[in-house]
Amino acid sequence: MKDDLKGEGVEISREAVATLAAQAASAVPGVAACQQKTVESITSRVKREFVHKGVKVEREDGSYRLSVYLRVCYGVNLPSLAYEVARKVKDYVEGLTEVAVDEVEVVIEDVEMPD
Repeated sequence: MKDDLKGEGVEISREAVATLAAQAASAVPGVAACQQKTVESITSRVKREFVHKGVKVEREDGSYRLSVYLRVCYGVNLPSLAYEVARKVKDYVEGLTEVAVDEVEVVIEDVEMPD
């Protein structure tokens, strides 16, 4: 009986996907927060792009394209951090939604300076 219930007909909202992606990104050491700058957030609204919790979600042909906007801690290796965030976000979202993630773009919006 369980084999008949493989998630067919289940719709996953973009908000849910964005929340999952933000959770995965925030768990990577060196990430201070998932967020988009205020100016960029307003621009996204004008362009009618969907951005939630610092993650832009696009769905095409049954797969996701994500852009993750981050504030990172000072002193981290940015290329390594971006690679790790992209990998974790892809694995986490695919694992929980069973929908392919074709691309994860990591955008470093800000660097948090130490106190």
